Amino acid sequence: MTNTPRDVVELWSVTKVYGGAGGSPVTALDNVTAGFPEGTFTAVMGPSGSGKSTLMHCAAGLDRPTDGKVIVAGTDLGGLDETALTLLRRERVGFVFQAFNLVSALTAEQNVALPLRLAGRRPEPARARAALAEVGLAERAGHRPSELSGGQQQRVAIARALITRPAVLFADEPTGALDSRTSREVLGLLRRLVDEHRQTVVMVTHDPVAAAYADRLLLLADGRVAGEMSGDLDAEAIAARLAHLEDAC
Repeated sequence: MTNTPRDVVELWSVTKVYGGAGGSPVTALDNVTAGFPEGTFTAVMGPSGSGKSTLMHCAAGLDRPTDGKVIVAGTDLGGLDETALTLLRRERVGFVFQAFNLVSALTAEQNVALPLRLAGRRPEPARARAALAEVGLAERAGHRPSELSGGQQQRVAIARALITRPAVLFADEPTGALDSRTSREVLGLLRRLVDEHRQTVVMVTHDPVAAAYADRLLLLADGRVAGEMSGDLDAEAIAARLAHLEDAC
């Protein structure tokens, strides 16, 4: 009997409304319920303005929903004050963005260790080097960002996100600033993290080729879940499904 993996991140009837007082309110998410199982790779796509980034921000605890419930690694975020929420994000959530956000004056190893220093912990050099080795950059530990290619910088950013051993890694357009070959390297790395280490990855992307690396695709339109695809994802089928959604909007 196969055990169904538990959801590391759960959204229950999540609604997010921006604006109001003095302006017309905008509903970015409208009663969204979704789960992201442990050890899986989920891509999130949808037309412009569909709520992709808002979903990620609410799911990661970067933004609070107007209504509904978000649970990360068994913790209901709604019951946390800002300090507790910051601690949870620091310990249980990893982030990778399109912009690498590395500190230019620090080496790759120092950048990777930065989350531990910000948490008031003295990082062991071996731990940062092990994280760099995991992303194939052991020999680049002493290099600064200006001495690294874009793909190498993104891999340093991924190592930095993994240093706290997060329950979930959120990636927002992680290949948006990379060429196609380098994109494949970064996406292949994310795929291996899922397959070999059961890392849970949630990736917002506009690229069907990137989405095809995932186990599952969650489609959004007008702030609502508009469908899912799973199994052996195909970039052409994803592109066709997305085009159909855009035509309907």
